[in-house]
Amino acid sequence: MIRSLISQHRRKILFSLLILAVLFYSLGTGFPFFYRLLFTLLLLVVIGYGWAWLNLRGLDVRLMRLGRRGQVGDYLEGQIQLVNRSRMPKSWLEVVEDTDLPEPGGRTVALVRGQVRSFRIATYLSRRGIYRTGRLRVTARDPFGLFRIDRTFLDGQPYTVLPQTVPLPDLDRRFANLPSDSVFSRRTQAITPESSTVRDYADGDSVRRIHWPYTARMNRLMVKEFDIGVSAQAWAVLDMERRSHVGAAPDNTEELAVTVAASLVQHWDETAVPAGLAANAANLWMLKPDRRPAQLGMLMETLAGVHADGALPLERFILDLRPHLSGFNTLMVITPSRRPEWTYSLVGLRRQGINVAVCYIDPSSFVADDSGAAPGTTGQVTADYLAQHGIPVYLVRRGEDINHALSHPLAGRTERAGDGSTATRSPAEPAIV
Repeated sequence: MIRSLISQHRRKILFSLLILAVLFYSLGTGFPFFYRLLFTLLLLVVIGYGWAWLNLRGLDVRLMRLGRRGQVGDYLEGQIQLVNRSRMPKSWLEVVEDTDLPEPGGRTVALVRGQVRSFRIATYLSRRGIYRTGRLRVTARDPFGLFRIDRTFLDGQPYTVLPQTVPLPDLDRRFANLPSDSVFSRRTQAITPESSTVRDYADGDSVRRIHWPYTARMNRLMVKEFDIGVSAQAWAVLDMERRSHVGAAPDNTEELAVTVAASLVQHWDETAVPAGLAANAANLWMLKPDRRPAQLGMLMETLAGVHADGALPLERFILDLRPHLSGFNTLMVITPSRRPEWTYSLVGLRRQGINVAVCYIDPSSFVADDSGAAPGTTGQVTADYLAQHGIPVYLVRRGEDINHALSHPLAGRTERAGDGSTATRSPAEPAIV
């Protein structure tokens, strides 16, 4: 800490020591030379500070940028324009965006009187989140390198970096071809946009139900029968309980779980499946599935700001979610939790006729397992127990291709026997380790 401060202000320290030395000799000897040298050094200090201070006066700074959100892997681009309104030329100006984004972009420029300079900046978006952008910091220096004065321009604005997504063309058919790809019809007495059949008019039918073109064709009153279109919906249930996640950011189970959830939401949107999101973070999130065009943006922005800071256990959160579910819902639970309680909650949902699947983020692939278990052992035993109740488990490890991991469940993989034949792995005892 001290060494870095000395290295950063080395020139100031040396210049201050020089002034003290000249002052000592001036007072000790009384020679006019030392007094002239002392006054010269002090004058340089005044000129340097004044130079840096005046460099920041008479500046007009603008930032032009399109959009308020990007995605991990993209660049945050913008165009900065500087105008020198004063008569004094500007030199040694460093323009940097004052943001909490990693590695913000900037540039060093010089301006003569009345000159306009424009240049582009680009900041690589390496991590998801909600950041402050749009404020610019201009730093001026003197010719001697003694002073560094900052001045901020413009007001900061929030910028959302959406999580990374992975294409899922090989998503397991048992989970990709959801019943929500089609619409189920139920007869209803209410007037809905779904008209199924036409029948003869009966006493008590509303005039609003009369099908006038068909009435004119049949020469008798005909009324419409309406259905309610019931479409199954997909949920991504993201376990954001604090004690469930391991690893150091940005390479941890939290980021991998969010990437999986974002990839599933993106895939469902591309296949016209109504998608919802639920997460037990510090602020509980429960965004119900919807067909609105803005639904994908809402889900992605939520995933950009969610973190593993929740205290509510996953099994309790699933119980709170149960009243919002029906037999037309499909859940993909994404969790790295090693506790067995949440598996029992999923079995209860499965008995209600709700389609449930689990994406298990293997925590042993991020940290060493003190218990000595091999990587993926916990996930395999969990999969064996859930497989007994018809719940598939997809195991995702650190550095593994997510598309490949979600293409087939962990339980039920075929293993090659010693004689070269293949056999299906049988479920183990219903125990969780």
